[in-house]
Parts: sequence; C-alpha cells; structure tokens
Amino acid sequence: MSDTTPFPERYGAWALIAGGSDGLGAAFAREVAGRGMNCLLVARRQEPLDTVAAELSGRYGVEVRTLSLDLGAADAVSKLEKETAGIDLGLVVFNAGAEASGAFFNEAPFSIWRDLLQRNVLFLTEALHSFGNRFRGRGRGALIVVGSEAAFGGGARGAMYTASKGYALNLCESLWAELRPYGVDVQTLLFKIADTPTLRAVLERKGIPVEATGAVAVETLARETVVAIGDGPLFNYDEETPDDPLTSNSLRRARVLNVSVALEGFYGTDK
Repeated sequence: MSDTTPFPERYGAWALIAGGSDGLGAAFAREVAGRGMNCLLVARRQEPLDTVAAELSGRYGVEVRTLSLDLGAADAVSKLEKETAGIDLGLVVFNAGAEASGAFFNEAPFSIWRDLLQRNVLFLTEALHSFGNRFRGRGRGALIVVGSEAAFGGGARGAMYTASKGYALNLCESLWAELRPYGVDVQTLLFKIADTPTLRAVLERKGIPVEATGAVAVETLARETVVAIGDGPLFNYDEETPDDPLTSNSLRRARVLNVSVALEGFYGTDK
C-alpha cells in the first residue's frame, strides 16, 4: 500500500531541484510544490529560475528560493551543502545531464567528455554521497535521479551519454538497497524520450515535429515518478513487459535484492 503521509511530514519541508529552471526539472518542482513542499531551484540561468519560482509561489503558496549555479563546477556540491544547511531538506531531484551533440567519441575533443563526466558522474556521485549521508543520519528523505533508457546499453554517437546513464542507474540501485533500512527512498526515472526544450531545439534544427517522436509530456513523467517514489530502485516509464529482466521494474528490483544478499554474505562481518 502506498504511503499517503503528506510529503512535508514524510520527508521534510523542502525539496531541492537540481536543473529546475525548465522542462522536466520544472515539472518536478510543480509536482512537489503541489504536495506542499517548499522548493530550492538550482540551474545556471537566473531568469528562467525566477520565472518558475514566481509560478510556484503564486500557484501553490509555497516558499521558493533560487540558486544560479553551474552543476558542472568542481565546487557545486559544497555550494549546495551551504545553501541547504539551514533548511529542513527532505527531497533532492537530480535533473541534469543531457547531451545533445550526438558526436562520435573519437571525433570530439576530450574536453567535451571531461565536462560531461564532471556533470553526469562526478557531481552526481558526490551529491548522492553528501545528501545520502544527510538523509541517512536523520532517518528519512528521498533522492530522485532522472536517468534514461540509454542506461540499458550503448550505441554509436552515444558512447559517453549511455555510459554515464548506466553508471548512474547501477549506483542508484545500490544506494536504494543500502539506504532503505534507514528510511530513505531512492528512485531512478528511466524513459525513452520526453518533450523537453532540449529535445525541441534538436528537432527544430532537423525540421522534425515533436508530435512525430512520441515524446512524453514532462508533467506525466514527473507525476508518475513521484507517485512511485517509494517503489524503487527504478521507475521505467516505458516498461513494455514485466518479463524482460533488463527493463522490468519488478525484475530489476528482485535482482538488486538478490545481489545485495549475496554481497552481504561475501563481505558482511560474521556475527
């Protein structure tokens, strides 16, 4: 049975939305604000942050703060820690990590891939460690990571993006198993394609209408992910069959539990 406790009581009064200035990040902000949580919106550009903040405070009556920050900066996590030190933070949404160049790995300068690794892997890992420790210590909280079905395998023109999403999926599945005994929910959202400003910009360059792609509305993805927040470790929106061990929500959950038992038996301290 789903937990019907209001989110501010279940997790805390505040939600941090990393990448919350538009698209799916803004949709998550609307979803949690509608559930009574105050929001700290973080992204690089201040103007769209201010637009979303005004909408949330006017529509839902919650307190909204903004922070202009490049999540790819080496000190991004320390700045988030400082910004959230004095609030009752209970939910963090990580919605950053798009890569729309479609470049071949060896045809692009490595500096591009270094930046992607900093944002998609190093920032995410450090942030999950920091906020995971914080929530574990207080005995409640939730972490949502926006991933992609690109995590299920690689392909030409997607080497670094698919690799980084696969890393994030495996990390978050493990954290779900490690943090759930401490009252912390971890959920990774996977989907094929979402109707975001980034997607529309790419499609516009190619003259492709968004309607032709089957892209899912970001409001739908945010709503259904939040509803499934307690049923981690992943929510694959485009799950086609519950019998596919690669893409099935339930089968992947069972595998994580089985692997966790096996690793505990191997590494765990004898009692």
